[in-house]
Amino acid sequence: MQKPHVVVQRFQWPGQTMQKAFLMSAYEHEHDALLHGQELKPTEGKVLNLLNSTQYQNMVKLLQINSGNRLFFAGTIDTKHERKLQKAYVNGVSAYIYNIRMKKQGSYHVRIYVEYGRVKADITSGAQSHTALFYDMIK
Repeated sequence: MQKPHVVVQRFQWPGQTMQKAFLMSAYEHEHDALLHGQELKPTEGKVLNLLNSTQYQNMVKLLQINSGNRLFFAGTIDTKHERKLQKAYVNGVSAYIYNIRMKKQGSYHVRIYVEYGRVKADITSGAQSHTALFYDMIK
């Protein structure tokens, strides 16, 4: 197993049931997983070593059919997927920018990325910038 250290955390996304959606981030080195784990709130998630049979079985329980749980794998958001997200949620993003009262200096640029298992967006316009959880922008 090349990336046995994982962080499993609660995942918020429109259309997903609260407390039933999880995001898994995999790491080759335990140190990287522990750094990610330090960024989590106390009940947000946990670090697991899938080479440990007990922790592996806990992960398997989470994935059981008919559990109602959904597990998403955290990957890099490439340019293609970033454009799809921007297009799908353009109204939510526009409303969010309006609500934070960011002045338009030329145009708005929105960059979507994953950091410590959280989908975030950087909004820039001219010299102004704002970072937010993408879920907060589109909910």
